[in-house]
Amino acid sequence: MIGLSVPALRAQSWDAATQARSWAKQDKDDSFTFFDPASRMLYTWLRDGGVLGSVPTGKSDEPPERWVMDPRNNAWIARGTTITQIDKTGRVILNLRLPAEVGDVCWDAKGFVLSFKAPEPYLEKRDFKGGLMWSFGAKPSKGDGPAPQNRRPVVLDDSGNVLMADGNALNLAILEGATGRKLGETNLLLGPGQAAPALEGYVVERGPLAIWPGKGVVFAAVRASQIPTSLRAQLQGLALARLDFAQSRLEFLPTGLDESHILVGLLDSDAVFVNPRGGLMLVKVK
Repeated sequence: MIGLSVPALRAQSWDAATQARSWAKQDKDDSFTFFDPASRMLYTWLRDGGVLGSVPTGKSDEPPERWVMDPRNNAWIARGTTITQIDKTGRVILNLRLPAEVGDVCWDAKGFVLSFKAPEPYLEKRDFKGGLMWSFGAKPSKGDGPAPQNRRPVVLDDSGNVLMADGNALNLAILEGATGRKLGETNLLLGPGQAAPALEGYVVERGPLAIWPGKGVVFAAVRASQIPTSLRAQLQGLALARLDFAQSRLEFLPTGLDESHILVGLLDSDAVFVNPRGGLMLVKVK
């Protein structure tokens, strides 16, 4: 585990390597967009290029919960049950009411997938004008009551399909990216003839998923305390579940980090985490 060192191509007033604190998700070009609460800005940052752009998030006292940058460098910001499109100057272009709070988001060139915090799985894919392209699952309603509002992390695989984690399962649901149709689930094995175990405890806030591009591998951040005792060995704090789809294989890797760190992506052979005290940490993976 090492701190991230970035070549200083030019002086930057903000640098993710030392200042990032928020959730983010790696884009296809290996950039990340982080929220900086001090300036109320979203900064899009590339390891070898520094800050590529920034968008002010507006005057709301509520910080953005999840976000995505569209092809025109407008930001789509989810707060509560609203998603707002904001241009590079901070001007609001569009407000959309949503059926529930957004738990996670992923995207491709045509639109973005919203995974909602709800009792049962519900996803929507919207184009970059806000139009609904498809939905999956049971749409939540106000009459659902105080049932657990589960966070279901999502990520796109190399084929453009949506992978979704749910509850205690380490296998992921596979949805067709273009239609939202469920194609099936992964079938991971811990060993020969040994199915992937369930996470232990009450799993509502699942950790992020991150894909290792071109490898057929997804990493899931999990708390070591939720890994079955027989498999935990020396794992402490935050661990990684390595989901190898090509070999239908599951294994658990240590990170040396505590549970407050946030998995945001993979660069080369390193998993990238946000340090809650500011900056990025790299953990070598295999």
